[in-house]
Amino acid sequence: MLAAMPVPTAADPGPPVRVAMWSGPRNISTAMMRSWEARGDAAVVDEPFYAHYLAETGLDHPGRETILAAHEPDWRRVVAGLLGPVPGGRVIHYQKHMSHHLLPSIGRGWLDEPSLVHGFLVRDPAAMVCS
Repeated sequence: MLAAMPVPTAADPGPPVRVAMWSGPRNISTAMMRSWEARGDAAVVDEPFYAHYLAETGLDHPGRETILAAHEPDWRRVVAGLLGPVPGGRVIHYQKHMSHHLLPSIGRGWLDEPSLVHGFLVRDPAAMVCS
């Protein structure tokens, strides 16, 4: 629950806060990510498992080769980055995840990391179909 997150301050940053926001397609996930990105104390990562997803599924998505060339396809290295030091020394690490990118090939043990707070963006399926 996000309301239970400790609120870091400049005087007492405490341990990093890691927000793993899980979403499906056609949601407000990008707008939510941009709002976290606007904060001076938050580092943001956008769909960190996307390259792994493309490499494993072989799907021909737009920009596939660019994504594979620029992002980490090894899910273990992605997880290490998600749980390691927060980029830029910031105190919040906001992670925008697409639920369908969490393929069966990705281990699940890291999801129980105590510093990781999970949030879920859920949309009424009838509204999603229309969009």
